[in-house]
Amino acid sequence: MVGNLKKLLFLILQNPIFLAASVCAVLFYSNILRIEDKEEFKCLLNEKSIIELNGVLSSNPAKTLSGAYYSARMMVSDVTSSSGSKGSANGSVCLYVPAALVEAPYPGKIYTKVKTESILFEQGATLKLKVRFLPDNPNPKPTFIVESAQSEGFENSLRGRFFRIRALSRIQFKRLMYGWKGAGALLLALLSGSREYTEDGLSDAFRKAGLSHILALSGMHLSLFGGLAFFLGNKIARRNLADFLQLLAVLFFVWFAGVSPSLFRSLLSSIIMFVNSSLRLKRFKGLTVLSAAFLIHIMIFPSDMMSVTFMLSYGALFGIMTAGQLIKMLLTRRLFPKLSEGIAQSTGAQLFTAPVSIRYFGAVMPIGIISTLFMSPLILLFLYTGLFAIIICLILPFLEPFFNVIMNIIYKAIQFTVDFFQMFPPITIRN
Repeated sequence: MVGNLKKLLFLILQNPIFLAASVCAVLFYSNILRIEDKEEFKCLLNEKSIIELNGVLSSNPAKTLSGAYYSARMMVSDVTSSSGSKGSANGSVCLYVPAALVEAPYPGKIYTKVKTESILFEQGATLKLKVRFLPDNPNPKPTFIVESAQSEGFENSLRGRFFRIRALSRIQFKRLMYGWKGAGALLLALLSGSREYTEDGLSDAFRKAGLSHILALSGMHLSLFGGLAFFLGNKIARRNLADFLQLLAVLFFVWFAGVSPSLFRSLLSSIIMFVNSSLRLKRFKGLTVLSAAFLIHIMIFPSDMMSVTFMLSYGALFGIMTAGQLIKMLLTRRLFPKLSEGIAQSTGAQLFTAPVSIRYFGAVMPIGIISTLFMSPLILLFLYTGLFAIIICLILPFLEPFFNVIMNIIYKAIQFTVDFFQMFPPITIRN
């Protein structure tokens, strides 16, 4: 065991890409180097006096815990103050948008209006907003509450057209999933990050069961899409085409769901492995891929480093690749290989994400080590069945009631599992 530990440490420490990533992490998280926000809001007018914002949504709206608002970011082009003064501006602000405005075009919501009256609050939409400044907000960006909105459509450019197609596609997908009730709501959350229809308390139950990572869009979802595309490509053509189809599937998923820190990490890893495979280079080790993705990520989106999702995503993968491997060596002789691997990965991820969980949530859920072993296969079954059902129902719509029943049976099993594991108490750390 000691020999294996020394060998693993030696391999890690002689990896220059890992060492570079480690140095960057230490310098930034210790505040020796400061992360410059490229989207810092700049305006000559006092931000507290601003009552109107014009600009483009730069993120998908995400429902807040209260459910009364959605949070989103906007790249601002010009503003108007309470005195009537107008001025140009640039940079990003945070918005809290009332649910009634965001959910107007969503099927089944009490706010639903006819299509011509609805405003699409989706990334890329150009909007004119009446707002009021929100003081004493912990968000480092200026934050505003939206009082009313006027749509300016999407930019008349190729980029704008892509955003428009994406927005309309997401709305249509919501309408399809609405008919599947609870199962459709969970599938919608897993495939697009939208949680408008998830049952009350479901997200909280996942968190208490140590399963928050299941609902977060991450590498598991990309692996599913990429794996299916690779399997099909490998059956009908050569390896090169299979790799290319896998990359296309990953790019499509990220485009449709939106670029979150965890998804972007997975995307970068997929691109690195695609290049590695295409050039027929010696296969990169997992830690090398993760370290390279980290370095590229902080160059493109440096502000992501302060995101909890970013820290949990990279911390979990690092824990799996280091501590997880050591735990696996200990358990393999005592347990079945698959079981020992699952426990090792869950434990490694928990160990390296625990400091972040304690810092931001004040608690850790050790039951997640066990609950993940039961939930991961269920979620994979749910996702694969859901994707198959969507394709079949688009071709043969009359089969929708049948798949509705099948999906909701699996959903009930997921619900039961989550409810069981959320009963185990967390370890609470008081500051």
